[in-house]
Amino acid sequence: MMRRGFLISKKAQEPEVTTIKRANSREEPIRLALEKPGSWPTNVLATNSNCVQFISLLKVTKRSSSLSTGGATTPDGPTHIVTTLPPLNNNEPNTQCLLLQGTKQVILSTPGFPKPLPPPPASPAFRLGPSPGKGMGLFSTRQIKQGEIILWERPLLIMASGIPIAFPASFSEAQRAQHALNDLEFYMETAVSRMKPDRRAAFMGLHNCHKKDGSGPLMGRVRTNGISPASQTKTEVDVKMADHSVVSEHISRLNHSCSPNTQPRFDFATFAHQLYAVRDIAEGEELTLQYVDILVNKTERAENLKPYAVVCTCTACTENPRESDKRRSAIASFMPSVPVWAVNRQLSDDWLIKKSLQILEFIEKEKVEHVAMYNNATATVMDAYICLGDRQNASKWAAKVMIRHRWAEEYKRVEEFLDPDSPAYVQHPLWRLRVDENPTNAKGAMYKLMAEACGPGGVSTMSNGMGLFTFAQGQEIPPETLKKVLAMVKQGK
Repeated sequence: MMRRGFLISKKAQEPEVTTIKRANSREEPIRLALEKPGSWPTNVLATNSNCVQFISLLKVTKRSSSLSTGGATTPDGPTHIVTTLPPLNNNEPNTQCLLLQGTKQVILSTPGFPKPLPPPPASPAFRLGPSPGKGMGLFSTRQIKQGEIILWERPLLIMASGIPIAFPASFSEAQRAQHALNDLEFYMETAVSRMKPDRRAAFMGLHNCHKKDGSGPLMGRVRTNGISPASQTKTEVDVKMADHSVVSEHISRLNHSCSPNTQPRFDFATFAHQLYAVRDIAEGEELTLQYVDILVNKTERAENLKPYAVVCTCTACTENPRESDKRRSAIASFMPSVPVWAVNRQLSDDWLIKKSLQILEFIEKEKVEHVAMYNNATATVMDAYICLGDRQNASKWAAKVMIRHRWAEEYKRVEEFLDPDSPAYVQHPLWRLRVDENPTNAKGAMYKLMAEACGPGGVSTMSNGMGLFTFAQGQEIPPETLKKVLAMVKQGK
């Protein structure tokens, strides 16, 4: 799910405003003690504008029983850095980043980084304009096809969330919340001051719906406009960046819908968001994004949208929401297992295909093509046809996966299955798993044994206290691992 915003769990009531002093620019790195009234020194290592600024977010140099860090430990050095990515070596826009120590090094090691952004189109596919009842929004300037990239955008700002803030143990809950907001505002001042004038103006032009909860003008904009940098890979950089908030000039202006027509994906090589059309979009249609989990019921969605000051009026919320909730619940609970179906002779040959097609129908009726299950259910149909040895239909569904996996949470390689005569079919672990009594593919044979061990429901209760074993389909699992798991299941019977 694409997480929107940078939320503070508790609102600061009756904010006690703290004036934050700024560090002066120096050519040589120096350590400054920045005093804030009612607080204590903050250690900052400031450098010239082309170098990294280090900020120690745990601000006490000595441990003290009168201070609390909310469970965090105080390191010997700074825990986070403020830096510019990509480096200032071309005419492309760059991003000001507040990152956990070590994250920058992982980003720099990304293959191809920094890959240049593609040249902008002569005529953009979107425009900025007023959206009735929502302020400003983005609108399509032409027809956009499903799977098309609407724009590439390098963020204005990336900020780590969950930054530890120290505070006196005597502070009330409201004082702690306000103190955290004050500190975060200071860190944002440091980052925003490093932006080029046009980038800073774009950041300040974003909406701020956190004007009355103690947030400063900068953190208010981060909390209003930040989204997570979700990508398709699960590399070290994805893990490092998972809990960050990304603010962009255009993508951050997308308004919410419970049936959104776009989905962003972050590409770390270009260090930019790609905004995909998840279905065909008509000329003049507003481009929308989900702010919260849209597969929960209408009541939960409305509650989750309150921090964003959003009252959704999409068709899912206004036209027969009870039926919509049922369909969305079915989508959320669908967990297909191709091997379990393949070995269960009590189910018909087309059982899994029909189930998956029903879910795809629900997804398209609810207009939630951005969810992971849209690609997963599509791939399940393809895999089912592979199990049946039906190359022609499998190749047709592989072509659909090729489009729908572009914005999916996980990438699935299907290029080699577009040709029904491809030799890749007989090498696939699921090939004819439903048809052949004894699969010749070693991994396919192991899948069959595991699925049989787990039973029709895909879950096996073991008698040795090991609890439940759930069969999880994974085509990249090494055969040796499958053998070990199967032995464990049999031993536990």
